[in-house]
Amino acid sequence: LYRARWQHPQTAHGAGGGRSWFRDRTAPIDVGDIEDMTVSALHSGIANQWRRGCWAGLGCLLWLTGCKQITVETPPNPVLISRLPRAQISFDVQKGEQRHSYTLTGTANFPNQTELNLLAVRQLRPVEENAQSTFSILDYRVVTVEDGRWQGKLLLKQPDANGSPKETWQLDQTTLDLSVEPLDTVSILVTYTPTDQLTTLERVLAQQGLKIAPELLQTTSEGRRYLEIRQVLSLPVDAQIGERPQPYNGGWGTRHLLIEEPPMPYQVAFPKERQTNRPAEPEEFLY
Repeated sequence: LYRARWQHPQTAHGAGGGRSWFRDRTAPIDVGDIEDMTVSALHSGIANQWRRGCWAGLGCLLWLTGCKQITVETPPNPVLISRLPRAQISFDVQKGEQRHSYTLTGTANFPNQTELNLLAVRQLRPVEENAQSTFSILDYRVVTVEDGRWQGKLLLKQPDANGSPKETWQLDQTTLDLSVEPLDTVSILVTYTPTDQLTTLERVLAQQGLKIAPELLQTTSEGRRYLEIRQVLSLPVDAQIGERPQPYNGGWGTRHLLIEEPPMPYQVAFPKERQTNRPAEPEEFLY
């Protein structure tokens, strides 16, 4: 074994050597030197490990104390979502002050400005056999949720040409050539039909710790999801046919009539003499 030893040129080659240092690879290594090198290397390794542990601990401490709070989004886990409180829609139907009108008052733990659709629908049974049943929307309104509450009014009948109250299908039965019989019930529906996807509302509710009640979910024939809740009222109606009142002046109203101007509060005297001697321009004459 040989060790690398740095020596001054004067000690190795006399006084005439240069100033540069050189390495002497011919000197043998003593056993005592090997022990000193082993102990020194051991101490150096322990010190390096201790320093790395200190830096790692300091980094963890800074990360725990210096990081901002992170909002964890609710994972799409059916088991976790099923444990969330449910977002519900409920309402009561009362007769309104106006005849054939009904007032709907309800609650919904949905975000503010959520639009709900109110509908009154009557099912119609065809008179002919093997004909498809249909329905008539008696009235339609859009309301918004404010602080978990909403309210709206539905008018089930409209005056016909003679002033008698009739439902919409009775007014249009002659025009549409319908041969139907009405059922004795009217369904009052409250729906939420998003313009894009129902997933947007589900994300907002999940951030609030809520989920949509399963009994509200409905699906169209095209596969689009929406929310619906209904109440059925027993409101028999006769099958008398009516006609819609014809609009006056083809729907233009009385705008063809001239409105009389109010008289001027003072009199304007015609001047006795011309106010100017400027000759008239050709553009000022009527042709």
